[in-house]
Amino acid sequence: MTLLLAPHVHAVRVDDDLVFLDVARDAYACLPGLARTAALYPDGRRLAVRDPEAGAELAAAGLVVPPSQAEAPDAEVARIDLAEPARSALRDAYPAVTHRDAVAVARALVGVAGGYRGRPLRDIVDAAARGRRSAPPRLNDRLLAACDRFQAWIPYAPVSGKCLLRSFMLLQHLRKAGEDAHWVFGVRTWPFHAHCWLQCEDMVLDDRFERAASYTPILVA
Repeated sequence: MTLLLAPHVHAVRVDDDLVFLDVARDAYACLPGLARTAALYPDGRRLAVRDPEAGAELAAAGLVVPPSQAEAPDAEVARIDLAEPARSALRDAYPAVTHRDAVAVARALVGVAGGYRGRPLRDIVDAAARGRRSAPPRLNDRLLAACDRFQAWIPYAPVSGKCLLRSFMLLQHLRKAGEDAHWVFGVRTWPFHAHCWLQCEDMVLDDRFERAASYTPILVA
């Protein structure tokens, strides 16, 4: 049988496992061995399930729906083909922080207060998708300079080192500078772990590319 992923649910195969991300519930589910009896279509939205019992369990968990119950796709559902991470924008040293960076810090904290803190993951991801430009992000000197300034002052901002928050702040910083990037959510198994980062073409903007490459993207916003 062919089932559709529920709205705001994303899935990816990692070896013989299938991993689901329910953005509406801010929850991951890793189902070991399911990829041996179920297969994702290339569009990433349809799932072919050979075991009816497994299909019923996925439906009961709210991860899939029959095609007849499918709703209109949400903004962030559109599939984005992403290059394999091969470079990193991180540097060994950054320019000294100046008084002008205080303005950037203040703007970032306002953005955190209004667009991140207290908001569910679904709203954060939807807002990021709506703010995406129609043209794919492209590497350029202005984007890299904006990344450098961000990395220079972020250690002085009173925020946690959580990858979700840091990526959110950098994305907002880039968009204020007239630039953009893809927000990538990735997973790996055994042990299970989830991570997110920003990427433009094959360059990871806020992490080492070797680390990002160890995760399989499950959602690109």
